[in-house]
Amino acid sequence: MFTGKPQYDILTKRLGDTLGITRVELFPAIAPLHVNNFDSLVSYQFYDSTAFHRVIPGFMIQGGDPNSRSGPISTWGLGDSTQPTVNAEFTVAKHLRGILSAARDTDPNSANSQFFICVAPAAWLNGLYSVYGRVVAGMNYVDTIVNAPRDINDNPFDKIEMFVSYVGSNDTAASIPLLNTPLSGSSSASTARVLKWFAPSDGIIYHVQVSLDSTFATTYKSLDVGTNQYTVTGLLAGNKYYWRVNCNNGGNISGYSAVWNFWVSGTGIDEHADENKIIVSPNPSTGKFLFSNLENESTIEIFDALGKSVLKTTSDNNSCSIDLTGKAKGIYYFNITDKNKNVQEGKIIVQ
Repeated sequence: MFTGKPQYDILTKRLGDTLGITRVELFPAIAPLHVNNFDSLVSYQFYDSTAFHRVIPGFMIQGGDPNSRSGPISTWGLGDSTQPTVNAEFTVAKHLRGILSAARDTDPNSANSQFFICVAPAAWLNGLYSVYGRVVAGMNYVDTIVNAPRDINDNPFDKIEMFVSYVGSNDTAASIPLLNTPLSGSSSASTARVLKWFAPSDGIIYHVQVSLDSTFATTYKSLDVGTNQYTVTGLLAGNKYYWRVNCNNGGNISGYSAVWNFWVSGTGIDEHADENKIIVSPNPSTGKFLFSNLENESTIEIFDALGKSVLKTTSDNNSCSIDLTGKAKGIYYFNITDKNKNVQEGKIIVQ
């Protein structure tokens, strides 16, 4: 059982001379079958002295075929038919620069020991090959390998061997995404909305839920996406929708974000009239904001873009001044909790 993302060093040599070490971490929270297979192979030094037998500049490097240890170069990449195979784990994870993915033939469930590392985005592979890791250090050595002189079959003229060893685990918790747009409580007549959130630095897959109730007892949409936005369509006028997002960093899955909501108004109505909505002015500002339409004894807490609390105060009446003068410019978020524990959320911008 993995506690996070297992990491491995891939030492590469050419003609006996060391090229360098590339470190990869794998994604058991995304492709557990492929990660278990790779880890098992490393445990008995399967990859040692196999080659990166296929290099294509602007695309990827591929290796891990047992034939490449000592077999004729014409057999490199053909694989060993007696090897156990791994069933496909196709997800919305994208083939970006540095991504490690499973090589296979025309059968989606034919992956075994061979893998490839992308040196550039390869969108045409998305959803068709199993992403199960990425490079976290030493990508420059991958670039060296992909540019090695090669023959017409993309085999390097000089064999590039690999030696793979387990080095530890990255147990970093997945960050909870911060929502961006549409602003909670906003309204439009559009029957489609682009939902956006700020992507954590290690985010790979996000799960989006949209519901007609704030408890998400039932969901209108519930799906994975590979980017930090999703367009929800087919919305019905007169309804209030709630949405939230979590993050899968490959090793762990975060809790859900704050719950935001939006209205779908009637045709021609641009704003939903909400007499209880918090008013912030001016917004944006250089640092001073007036929050009005508050309940007495409301707690106001301000967070920066990383989710760190930067200010917390309680209002004495239905308005409260907030001063962020001297804080870094950018987007900040607020939670306002009244004495009945009702929460309103939104964002302010310091210019």
